Amino acid sequence: MDSTSADQLNVAGRLERLPLSRFHLFACSIIGAAMFFDGYDLALTGLVMPSLVKVGILTESGRASLVSLSILAAALGSALGGAIGDRYGRRRLFIANIAIFGIASPLCGVVQDHTAFLMLRMLALLTLGMQIPTGYSYLSELTPKSSRGRLQSVIALLVNGSLPTGALVAWLVMPNFPADEGWRVLCLLSALVLPLVFVPRSTLPESPRWLASVGRLIEADLRTTEIEKGLLRKGITLPVPNVLPLPIPDLGWAGLLSNDIRRRFGLAVLFQVCHLSAVSLFAAWLPTILVAQGLDAGSAFAISAISFAGGMLGPTMAIFLSDRFERRRLLVGASFFGSALGFVYPLQSAPIWLMSVGLLLTTTMFFISATGFAIYLPEILPTGIRLRGMGSAMLVGRLSSALTPFAVASGLTRFGNPLLVVTGVGLLYALLALAFAFMGPNTRGRSLETLEHSGFATQQDSNT
Repeated sequence: MDSTSADQLNVAGRLERLPLSRFHLFACSIIGAAMFFDGYDLALTGLVMPSLVKVGILTESGRASLVSLSILAAALGSALGGAIGDRYGRRRLFIANIAIFGIASPLCGVVQDHTAFLMLRMLALLTLGMQIPTGYSYLSELTPKSSRGRLQSVIALLVNGSLPTGALVAWLVMPNFPADEGWRVLCLLSALVLPLVFVPRSTLPESPRWLASVGRLIEADLRTTEIEKGLLRKGITLPVPNVLPLPIPDLGWAGLLSNDIRRRFGLAVLFQVCHLSAVSLFAAWLPTILVAQGLDAGSAFAISAISFAGGMLGPTMAIFLSDRFERRRLLVGASFFGSALGFVYPLQSAPIWLMSVGLLLTTTMFFISATGFAIYLPEILPTGIRLRGMGSAMLVGRLSSALTPFAVASGLTRFGNPLLVVTGVGLLYALLALAFAFMGPNTRGRSLETLEHSGFATQQDSNT
């Protein structure tokens, strides 16, 4: 075997030996910027709805339809994006999503009728559903095991940070524009993502791991060589790579249910169902639950605002912890802690304790989101069906979370203490903790290829 073919067959080993460099930081910045705008757009639905009703583009009864269709569009986008990304590549799907979203979302700001607005919003949210699992999987495949946790957590921080940023922008824009212009400005700002469509391939290449998984070894070698040359030009000496197996190829939808993969795919589905339902229950309903408990609206929103600061604290903690400790154990511990907080929260009555326990709970939730969804799930699914598995699990999770409002509404009428609704979070995270404990492999310090070829073995491989 000549040296060229040996290099082509060891793309993963060459990627894993790379130190954290400007290339990885650039890739993280570009993917993070695009996903930041995805999160911003996700917040738009709630931010612009009051103005849409006021100017007649949306009726009061149409609010529920917009929210339901938004959830459905994002859910379908997750599954559709999985199939496209595994078939045609990460970069191609990622850039196409930026282009479609960067056009559809701003166009929402110039339409004049309900039907056009609804169609464009569904298109934007369809691409958003594709982009979130694509971005996390894409960066995971470009990043070596030594820094994968930190960079993935940075992306999660940017996604979560886009939500309060959207609210801040709305607070600055809406009072300073007429009723029929403020919401349009918010939509038009989404066009700021469009320059990312023109990011050079040398800065954000196709995933060499994906190229290798579909048999395009020469291209995989070329993309990896370009990355290596960029480091060598900086005077960085690259160590001899360990030999790693080729990524597992595309096994199709049936591959998700094969003997070697279905357990991990089942864990991914359970994670999405439990975590998205818990977040929907607490984050979306907290002000309503507190008002039902007897607090005035001002106090309820103040407690909620302080509690929701955990959306930034959780991913920040993941940046510092996810590469230092075994991620599965972190997720087991965080899920059990979140479960305990879900049962403790209804026992509180004083505002200071509602804020404190609420802040701890949301911090834990978004630590689980960063460590679990951004880092762990892309690690445990094989390269050839990574996006398909992520997208399918997200589809089930989104649809399950859409049932949460019915459960919360029923609980608010049945329970004498409305805060007991939050015990649902405790139950969901208790189930999730058990799932991580008994179904998940250890991943810290292991290459993606070793993980996907090793079944559920948790023994560390000294050569990975």
